[in-house]
Amino acid sequence: MEFKEKPLKSYPFKDKRLLVIDWASLSYHQLWSMKTKSSKKQLGSMLPEDDEMIVWRAKMFNRLLDYIRLFNPMDIILCLEGKKAWRKKVVKDYYAKNATIYWDTTGYYVCSDNYAYRVTKAGDGYGVVKIPPKQKSLFESLNHKQLGELPEATQEMLWGVKTSTGTPVLPSYKGKRGASPWEFSVDKKYWQAYKDEYAMELAPFFRAKAVKCDIAEGDDMIYASVKKYSGDYDDVIVITRDSDMSQIDIKNVKIFNHTAENFVECAYPQEYLSAKVLSGDTSDNIRGMAYVDAKTGQYKPSKANAVSEKEAVTLLENCPNIYAVAEANGWAEQYMRNRTLIDLSMVPRNVSEQIDEILERPAPELDIDWSKTNEWGIPESKVDYYRTLQQFGFFSVIARENAKPESFKGEQLVQKETDMNKKLMDEMASGIDFEDIDGVFGGPSFDFDAL
Repeated sequence: MEFKEKPLKSYPFKDKRLLVIDWASLSYHQLWSMKTKSSKKQLGSMLPEDDEMIVWRAKMFNRLLDYIRLFNPMDIILCLEGKKAWRKKVVKDYYAKNATIYWDTTGYYVCSDNYAYRVTKAGDGYGVVKIPPKQKSLFESLNHKQLGELPEATQEMLWGVKTSTGTPVLPSYKGKRGASPWEFSVDKKYWQAYKDEYAMELAPFFRAKAVKCDIAEGDDMIYASVKKYSGDYDDVIVITRDSDMSQIDIKNVKIFNHTAENFVECAYPQEYLSAKVLSGDTSDNIRGMAYVDAKTGQYKPSKANAVSEKEAVTLLENCPNIYAVAEANGWAEQYMRNRTLIDLSMVPRNVSEQIDEILERPAPELDIDWSKTNEWGIPESKVDYYRTLQQFGFFSVIARENAKPESFKGEQLVQKETDMNKKLMDEMASGIDFEDIDGVFGGPSFDFDAL
């Protein structure tokens, strides 16, 4: 398996190019780029919430302009995250059947894959100790049930228990992500919701379409967009830092890493996918194959860790028909669990149909009734001028709460124009040189002839 990075200096023009943007990936990148490099302090923690959001919005707006200038796309799709991702249920259903819970009067032993944890009550929370596989004798004789056989309240409690480092004792999907500290003034949940609202508001200004399905992830929206539209364009550029996109094996689709600012090429997409299924995905809290010998595919009950990436490659080289090996050795369910979670082509049909219906919807137009400009305080003589500015996005929420015309503060503009006219009349009456009136709007006058 070989990865190649190609430094980006410029990019050839294509008549028909589609730009697909991983909005969550780019949003988090721009937010965390606000960290100062000179110290451990965060810019976000030093700014008031409103100013913090202005900076983030400006960064997102500028990145979109950068990509439009660089790639000159015909169309743009912004792919957003759903909040009720279907993979969460897949994980819960799997461990309801395959996790075994032992208990005594002092607490629980939570066993799944090749992991075991001792969970006891500790004050208002829970104490957690990891038990090595060789010490199974500590609990194997105790009463036990499968997780799904326990009362619902007990199940939910165990799903919520984490180690001191933030690792869930049951591998909830993406369950480690909440462990990272949030170092910004704005509330995390508010920002997570707001970033998607901002995408919806911003999209029409760039002739883009923002797509979101509540039960699907951004990855699903990206993959579906690429599969659906790649044949209609000369090429498709996916902007993301998610390595999962390396499994896309379509000739005219290219992956642009927005953190490295270059293209990333996976020489063997299918082999990459197969290796990742075997080794798991730590960023999504998906465990690798447990108890598996990297050379033969057989169980090794005493092994403490799951298959690593290197071992996964070895296993594929020795066992080309990997599912047959999994089935013969009793770990086919683990393999299919990971294949379902990681392989982007394994989206359930009902989810796929919802995604396709969303992609079919036309992109929304700018929702503006220009016949009501007087209500916004824009004089009739200036309508064409303000319409042009608005279509170019100059009023497009760099420092506004939203992109609605009501936020343009048109009545203030009219008042300034009235004040300026009055000052001009006063100056004419007093005979003062007009060149002295620069800065009526707080700065030098603007030379429209220079446009």
